[in-house]
Amino acid sequence: MTFTNPQIILFVADVERAARFYAGFGFVETFRHPEVEPVKIEASLAGFELGFALPGPAAQSHGISPVTEGHRACLTLWTDDVTAAHRAALDAGAKDHRGPHPFLDGELMVAFVEDLDGHPIQLVERVE
Repeated sequence: MTFTNPQIILFVADVERAARFYAGFGFVETFRHPEVEPVKIEASLAGFELGFALPGPAAQSHGISPVTEGHRACLTLWTDDVTAAHRAALDAGAKDHRGPHPFLDGELMVAFVEDLDGHPIQLVERVE
């Protein structure tokens, strides 16, 4: 038995809006279904797969109970400039959670924002 291509799926209110937001971080769309008024879009960044799905159709099709509130998961994105990444995320509509701050005795600079559906995103820069 072999497993391949792991993917995280975020339940969102609008899959196209979520895909546009994450495109700002460099995610490239790889799949959408259906083409018009999609209920799921998948995107990739450096081999990491991220899906955006509407909770209603997922519940109906798969018999699951998507959670649509609170900090259900945290996406971490490493960057070479956490201050610029934080500013770009806010400019794209993200909600500020905690601005850039030192972490691990100053080894890292970290910031947190929430995407358009409230999922936390941790932006991390290694300080040299």
